[in-house]
Amino acid sequence: MKTIRWGMIGCGAVAEVKSGPGFYKSRNSSLAAVTSVDPELTRSFAQRHGVAKACDSVEQLLADQDIDAVYVATPPSSHKPLSLLVANSGKHVYVEKPMAMRFEECREIVEACEKKGVRLFVAFYRRAMPRFLKVKEWLDSGAIGDVRCVRAVQHQPPATEDLSRATLPWRLLPEVSGGGKFLDMGIHTLDIFDFWFGAIEQVHGIAGNLAGLYDVEDTVTATWRHVSGVQGSGSWCYVCGHGEDRVEIVGSRGRIELEFFSDKPLRLINGSGVQEADIPNPAHVQQPFIQSIVDDLNGIAPCPGSVESAVRSTWVADEVLKKYRQENGY
Repeated sequence: MKTIRWGMIGCGAVAEVKSGPGFYKSRNSSLAAVTSVDPELTRSFAQRHGVAKACDSVEQLLADQDIDAVYVATPPSSHKPLSLLVANSGKHVYVEKPMAMRFEECREIVEACEKKGVRLFVAFYRRAMPRFLKVKEWLDSGAIGDVRCVRAVQHQPPATEDLSRATLPWRLLPEVSGGGKFLDMGIHTLDIFDFWFGAIEQVHGIAGNLAGLYDVEDTVTATWRHVSGVQGSGSWCYVCGHGEDRVEIVGSRGRIELEFFSDKPLRLINGSGVQEADIPNPAHVQQPFIQSIVDDLNGIAPCPGSVESAVRSTWVADEVLKKYRQENGY
């Protein structure tokens, strides 16, 4: 079995725990080289994680013939240019979500990878996490009958850094992120719904900025329909007085309840009563998905995250945010 040798571009907070260790803790996988815009951070990350090569530039990393695939762990504004560079170097691409700033950029990345004959994966890693696979198991077994509708709620008070334009994180800068926290977090929810219920074929959304703390949207509501007929609705607000995280899946013979961004027990409610499944998140939440990519590249089993589904999630987000972006010039 071949060991997939990874390079990583970006050594920030996401790579520190959520993803980075997964590359050297997965079977038949190693993290061979890293780079970032900050050479000191690059060297520190390499030392702390036992990575042999701390590269001074993206070009140096991509020129390394001992690397098979590259993880792009940078903000969305750089996803397209870096993914194109990786593809043109002949290495497989694993890029953070959202795949790119807009649907059209996603298509460019897909076409470049197809042209160079390399594989493309997008970090919608919840598709491989045990708690979300348990929900899929319940759904596929008919535990709640035919699924009728799904509802998502994510409400959060603003973080301290959100309260001053001098301290805004990159996730709230439209030129870097392409949108607000809905695009950063809500797109995970949209993708898992695609995984559970099939593609979203119709969507309507309203985005607004109600608190005026920054330029991107802070409140979003949306309704949609999946090709399977399942209807959905969602509310995302990041300037609330209290937090709420809830997904409810309603079927003809019961329902499933869960918190999306925590690992509190899942709840299945049907004619047999109430069943709970307590499934803690992995220490490195991307590791199961990284393992699935490694297994896919080795021909063992396909990765549960398809390129087309990742592109669809960006299309859905674009449709929801279209009017707000047009009105606010980004």
